[in-house]
Amino acid sequence: MDVQLFGRPALELLSKRLRRIISLNTATRRHESSFRRTKKALNIPPAASFLLSKNSPIQDHIIFNPPPSAPSVLHTPLKFLPKEDKRRQLLVDSASKFTRTPLPPPIQRPKPDLQRHHLSEADVEEIRRLRTENPEKWSRNKLAKKFNCSSLFIVSICEAPESKQELEKAKVEAVRARWGPRRTMAREDRVKRLALSRRDG
Repeated sequence: MDVQLFGRPALELLSKRLRRIISLNTATRRHESSFRRTKKALNIPPAASFLLSKNSPIQDHIIFNPPPSAPSVLHTPLKFLPKEDKRRQLLVDSASKFTRTPLPPPIQRPKPDLQRHHLSEADVEEIRRLRTENPEKWSRNKLAKKFNCSSLFIVSICEAPESKQELEKAKVEAVRARWGPRRTMAREDRVKRLALSRRDG
């Protein structure tokens, strides 16, 4: 009875070791066999038409080696067809069937050409009057669109009233008050980098 109890663990250990050895051997053999098979399958010799022979020209030339399939007019290049070949006419007839449809109009509209030096003194005074009386309605872009000029020209000839400027500054300060320390530090660093770039330039 005691001998049987001592013999069971030894048999279990031996069986486990044998299983591991067998599994390792089979795995390595399968790996080696699959690698050999892959290498052998990829070792394909080049086609005979791609190899140079004694009769091949010395200079560079075009090798036309289509896949083995039925000849098609659409797949055969026109350069390789003789002049008297009937397939040339077939190729022209097939190409004439596919008519090109006109392209749709462009989505982005072209920018209007701005006239230069066309505003008179009366127009400039009118721009200043509109900008001073109602700056909320007549912004720079609206004035530039009405008088067909650039917004930079509007800035150069007139400024917004002080009430408008103070209102815009209050809006900016209200936005800055909601900034956290990280964004505040990032904006300060941006101002410093801008000042340094202007100084270096």
